[in-house]
Amino acid sequence: MKNQYVGDIGDYGKYGLIRFLAQHGIKIGVNWYLTNDDGFSDGRFTSYLDHPEEEIYDPELFDALKEIAFRSDKTVKMIQDAHIIPGATFYREVLKSSSLEASARELNRRLWFNNSTLILRNAELIFADPDNGISYRKTARTKDSEKYILPEDVAEYYNSGRNVVYYCHKGRRKQEAWEQAKAEIKNHIRDAQLLAVTCHRGTQRSYIFVLHPDCYVKYERILTAFLDSEWGNMFTWENVVGNAFHTHNQQDQEVKIILETLEPRFSVCKVEDYSGVDLTKPFCFTGATDEENSLVCPDALVPENTTERDDGWKGFRIIGQLDFSLIGILARISKILAESGIGIFAISTYNTDYILTKEENFKKAIKVLKNAGYEVKELP
Repeated sequence: MKNQYVGDIGDYGKYGLIRFLAQHGIKIGVNWYLTNDDGFSDGRFTSYLDHPEEEIYDPELFDALKEIAFRSDKTVKMIQDAHIIPGATFYREVLKSSSLEASARELNRRLWFNNSTLILRNAELIFADPDNGISYRKTARTKDSEKYILPEDVAEYYNSGRNVVYYCHKGRRKQEAWEQAKAEIKNHIRDAQLLAVTCHRGTQRSYIFVLHPDCYVKYERILTAFLDSEWGNMFTWENVVGNAFHTHNQQDQEVKIILETLEPRFSVCKVEDYSGVDLTKPFCFTGATDEENSLVCPDALVPENTTERDDGWKGFRIIGQLDFSLIGILARISKILAESGIGIFAISTYNTDYILTKEENFKKAIKVLKNAGYEVKELP
């Protein structure tokens, strides 16, 4: 991190993420990995602050950054003083070692890092914000290593009982190399569980969470809620291979569950009998019991002998024929939507499952399912 970067578009997403975690009960410790400004143009990407519609993600954060970003003397201390990240502690000592001899660089970094562990000792989650992400090739003796978090830094924070999240980016890596880079920290911390999200505004910025196993579910739920918020239009999940734990939809992805939206508006009805129902028409679902005759069908096909009806439903279906041995697919989808306050009406046929939501929740349901990792094919 450099003071010259304060308030740029990358900062908006970064603070939005860390602020959301803090607002959901996570005690944050920020190590800025602060380095000296270099006089380049990085950090001047603040034009988003000229567009009021951008405040939709977090109006309070937007206004705070607008007060800081255009100042010639802006610093990370201004971010701290603005209390953008509730309850956080900060370590902003500048890390500068490139002008030193190799052995002196190592000692300088060790003292710098030890000070950070003291200042941030009460944090649950350490957020590390190095200029260039993590390096597995450089060491504390290497010139320019101050621009990176090193794997031993992550491991030391982790082994002291903290969870860690650090900035990283794909850069010019090919996809295979990027996949390896995201998961390589597991070679240094065997029991750690990883989650990652990526911000797609400006240059691609990913945030890798290195979590203790007993914290994994809590962070997954908070990050899911983050992606279900307005921030989901800027961030997505970033897949990380090699986790021992399954996320709530990993089995579904393994069996290639794909959903598609359906065109009709549906009604859920109770009818006297089925004499008025044209069963040659698609999307007519009947259910007769000893107490009622139920019907789900497009609005236009509701028969005259309907005694009760509930209109305004829209639907998805799972594409293809589901094997009867598959377990919990509909339950997982229902759980994901329920966690976002979306009720469903589910219908199972021989081939597949149908999921209906109220029309006013339908677009939100699409977004929630996509953020959870499902592919949803939408009608044009």
